[in-house]
Amino acid sequence: MVSVVKFPVVVRARAGRGLLLVLAVVAAIGLANAVTFPAGLGYDARAHRAYADLLVHHGHIPSPAQSQEFHTPPGFYAVAGGAEAVAGWLGASDPWQVARGLNVLWVLGATVLTFLIGRELFPRDRLLQLVAAAFAGLVPVVLKLAAMFHPETLSLFVSTLALYLAVRMFARRRFGWRSAAVLGIALGVAQLVRGFNLWLVPVVLAGFAAAGLRGSGAPRRVAATALVSIAAAAIVAGPWYVRQEVKYSNPLAFNRPAPKVPVWRRRPVSFYVGLGLPQSISNPTRPQFTNRLIPTLYSEIWGDYFGYFAWTTTASGTTPVPLDSEGQKELEAQNVLGLVPTILAIGGVLALLRRALRPRPDAARLVVALLPIVGFLGFLLFTVTYPSGDGDVIKAGYMLTTVPGWAIGFGYAWSRLASSRLAFRVAAAACGLALLSDLVFLLHRGPLGPL
Repeated sequence: MVSVVKFPVVVRARAGRGLLLVLAVVAAIGLANAVTFPAGLGYDARAHRAYADLLVHHGHIPSPAQSQEFHTPPGFYAVAGGAEAVAGWLGASDPWQVARGLNVLWVLGATVLTFLIGRELFPRDRLLQLVAAAFAGLVPVVLKLAAMFHPETLSLFVSTLALYLAVRMFARRRFGWRSAAVLGIALGVAQLVRGFNLWLVPVVLAGFAAAGLRGSGAPRRVAATALVSIAAAAIVAGPWYVRQEVKYSNPLAFNRPAPKVPVWRRRPVSFYVGLGLPQSISNPTRPQFTNRLIPTLYSEIWGDYFGYFAWTTTASGTTPVPLDSEGQKELEAQNVLGLVPTILAIGGVLALLRRALRPRPDAARLVVALLPIVGFLGFLLFTVTYPSGDGDVIKAGYMLTTVPGWAIGFGYAWSRLASSRLAFRVAAAACGLALLSDLVFLLHRGPLGPL
């Protein structure tokens, strides 16, 4: 009887220590990158800094002539620009570096929230919770973007917070105006950081629908909670969309016009089905397989297709130039070794979706399973709506807010494999090699340079 009582305590203790280890590794890599990453390197770094500077120091959102990011909501720039202003006032030698360092906090927060989401969904499955947190914090695209002055990392944190609030509400079946208002505010704030977080709204509404069908609460109470959440989100984010509609005749304005042809004619078939082989394995860098959705997205998740992180730079630190042969081999390894974790994440999400729908809808699990699916469909619509000759819209960072869903799916698949000793050992070996390769990639070929 004593051993039965002690076993869960031991498992919880090990999971807690494992989470602390994951957070320590994430913090170490994030801080190292924040200190050493070239100031001008990263996706549209100059445009993002110009936006933050104009907003905080001059009090207005930039026009298209002042920053190509004029269409992006101001949430990130207010936070990061405010941090830069405070750091400068305190005498920091590089205030922008301090502002970029906030990314470490956002990634750590998103990692912890993913762990908590796993705990709400599967309170007894410590393995799932820990593995999901490790995936969320250490998948290369997360820490790669955390090194840059870019809104995606803060977007990841606030969207994951909104997801956690929704999961907690549905899992505990606690519906009411207070929890609804808090969830709605989180949904609105997420949209004020990044417009891509709009896809959280239909995901959460699907959760409310599932809760009503399941009978988790009185249908009227569930419906009233949903209405309060949406109203609160609209109050917070609505003014931004109204502004964009007034100024640009489009609440979802982007920095380029959409072609005046039907959506289904804007991309060739090769965009959807092209695998970019063999270059997607042997040479996963730009300009190989340009405008091929799958290999470009995959290579940006696990490697550095666009060359804004692992490639060497010029003296100015702003222009990427090709890697040497050793670096090329490392990116090849990234693409090969990332295959097993990718398959597990996709399979886990689909299995979780099936479990969420049978035998009766489970709202909490449904919103987590739908997040990466709806997010991918939204990303696909965006890349088709605004095609570009150089494929620059196919950036994995645009899907960063779906990471918690993929992470829980990965943890779910990993936990199910535990019932088969052979499958578990094979997956553990493959994922262990992928993790080792990721750490080498994030440190050795990142801004720290060769160790």
